[in-house]
Amino acid sequence: MRKIKFQPMPGLTIVLVICVTILISLGVWQYQRLQWKTALLAEVEASVSAPPLKGLDALSEAIRQEAPIDFRRIAFTGKPQNGGSIYHLYSSQTGGIYWDIIEPIKSEGRYILAKTSEVNAQQKTTAPNTVIAPDSLSAPQSYIGYIRKTYPMGRVESWVKPKANIESNRYFYFDQNKNWYETLPTPNFEGYYIDVVEKAQSAETLPVKRPEIANNHFDYMLTWWSFALIFVVIYLILHRRAGRLQFV
Repeated sequence: MRKIKFQPMPGLTIVLVICVTILISLGVWQYQRLQWKTALLAEVEASVSAPPLKGLDALSEAIRQEAPIDFRRIAFTGKPQNGGSIYHLYSSQTGGIYWDIIEPIKSEGRYILAKTSEVNAQQKTTAPNTVIAPDSLSAPQSYIGYIRKTYPMGRVESWVKPKANIESNRYFYFDQNKNWYETLPTPNFEGYYIDVVEKAQSAETLPVKRPEIANNHFDYMLTWWSFALIFVVIYLILHRRAGRLQFV
């Protein structure tokens, strides 16, 4: 019966252990990302496939039950909040500079921020507008769109994105300064807003909005682990050629 005679090279072995440990760790990280992304996609699919919500009370109940609601369709009736601040959020488009208008809407005794329309650079004012019409003169309006969940800005993103300017009403990320909800009375839907679709007829006929979310983590996982295997193979080949790995 043949035996294996192996004399490892100390320096190369240390390098191998370090590299393989790093590569396997990266593969494990991608496996964890794969699990998270798969669950996220399933949650989004459940949300966009669900029937539209009718009113903010229904939204509040869905949040209480922890149901998936990001990108879910919704229809409700409400009024712009009297005296509430309106924010201008930069929207990258071809053909000029545009700003999304974010304003607070009151419905069923609750308040929520809604992206209701957009203006070009010339129409944008330098300071936040306020709704000055009294409630008695402000007719209820129908709002139809998608529920969006807000996510905190990442550290790197906060470094590279342009800074908000309150005086000129310029924002480049939703609730960039984390103070928009402070202007709203309670109860409000902090952490959520409505992406209103102008001229939509009903929430039922509103197209399902599936975000494009890539899920390539399985390939990344295999790539890192393949590199680890290649390092081990090269390590063994070098020892074989140096006569340190023999079958006797």
